[in-house]
Amino acid sequence: MPRWVPRPVDLAAAAALTAGTQAEVWAGLVVEAPRPLLAVTYFVGTVAAAWHRIAPVAVLATVLTALAVVPAALGVDQNAGLAWVVAALAVIVSAGYHARRPLVALAVALGLLGASIVLSNGVVVGDIAYAWLLAGGAWLAGRATADRALRADLSEQRAALAEQEAQWRAAAAVADERLRIARELHDVIAHSISVMTLHVGGIRRLLRPDQVEERTALEVVERTGRESLAEMHRLLGVLRGPEAGAPAPAPGLARVAELLEPARTAGLQADLVVTGKVRALPAGVDLAAYRIVQEAITNVLRHAAATRLTCAVEYGRAAVEVHVVDDGAGRSAPGSGGHGHVGMRERAALYGGAVTVGPQPGGGYAVHAVLPVPEPAANMSATEASL
Repeated sequence: MPRWVPRPVDLAAAAALTAGTQAEVWAGLVVEAPRPLLAVTYFVGTVAAAWHRIAPVAVLATVLTALAVVPAALGVDQNAGLAWVVAALAVIVSAGYHARRPLVALAVALGLLGASIVLSNGVVVGDIAYAWLLAGGAWLAGRATADRALRADLSEQRAALAEQEAQWRAAAAVADERLRIARELHDVIAHSISVMTLHVGGIRRLLRPDQVEERTALEVVERTGRESLAEMHRLLGVLRGPEAGAPAPAPGLARVAELLEPARTAGLQADLVVTGKVRALPAGVDLAAYRIVQEAITNVLRHAAATRLTCAVEYGRAAVEVHVVDDGAGRSAPGSGGHGHVGMRERAALYGGAVTVGPQPGGGYAVHAVLPVPEPAANMSATEASL
C-alpha cells in the first residue's frame, strides 16, 4: 500500500465522523449558516481527518480550519453540534501522538481554536481558556500515549539486544572452549605421532639387512610421521598464539586426586571414590574426563556454599563415568551463570558422550558425565602403555 493512502481503519473513522457532522447539519441542529456551504465545509474537514497519520500537522490545520474557524466566520454557534468537537479533539490527540514536532502541532491547535472563539464571540478570555484547556488535554493524551509506545518499543529492543548479546556470548564461549579443546588435542595427537614415529624408527633399526622392503615401508611411515609432526607444530603456533608458553603434559584421571586439594584447603570434606578396573584410557578421553571433573570442582568452589564434595570415577567395560556431587545450596541453575557447562558438554560430545548437570532431590548439586571407551581402543591403549 502506498504511503499516502490512509489505512482502512482511518477511512472508516473519517466516514463515521462525516456521517455524524452531515446528519447534524441536515437535521437542523446547526441553523445559523447556509446548510450547503456548512455541509461542504464539514465534509472537507472530516474527510481530511483520514490522513491524520500521514501528515498530522497539515491535517490538524485543515480540520480545525474547516470545522471551527470557517463555521465561526459564518456565524455558527460553537455549541451547535457535537460531531465536529469529537473530530477536532480526535485530530488533536492524533497530532500529539504522530507529529514529529508535537509543540508545533500544539501551537497550531491553540492558535486556530483561539481564532475561532474570537470570530464567534469576540475576545472572551474564559471561552478561549476553556477551549485551550480541552485542546491541551487532548494533546497531552496523545503525547502520553506516544511516550508509552516509545518506552514499550525501547523495552522490546533492549530485550532483543540482550537476547542477541546472550547468544553472541554463548557462541563465543563455545568457540573459545572448542579452541581450547583443539589446543589440548593438538598436544595429545602430537605426542601420539611422536611415539609412533619413535617406535617405527626403533623397529626399523632392528630389521635384518635382507629385509629391504620392510625397511623401505617403515622409512616411509617414519618420514610421514615426522612430516606430520612438523605440520602439527606449525598448527600449534597458530592455535596458541605468540604469547603462549610451551605445552604442558596432558593430564588425565590419574591426577584427579590433585584436583581435590584446593577443595580441602577451602575447608570442604572432599572424597575420591574409584570403582571398576582401572586401566589406561585413550589420551583424548582421559583428558576430557579430567577437564570435566576440574570444571565441576571449580564450580563447586565458586558458586556452591558446600561443606562436602564427592568425586567418583567409575571404569566400565565400554565407558568411563565421572560424578561430582556437593551438598551446597548456592548454585545457580544451569545456563544462568558462566559457560563452564558449555565446555563440559563440548568435551563430552566430542567423544560421543553426554553430561548432565542439575540439583539433587535431597539438596546439593551433581555433575554426571559418561564418556564411551570402545573395547578395542581400550585394549590398544593398554598395549601401547605396556610398550
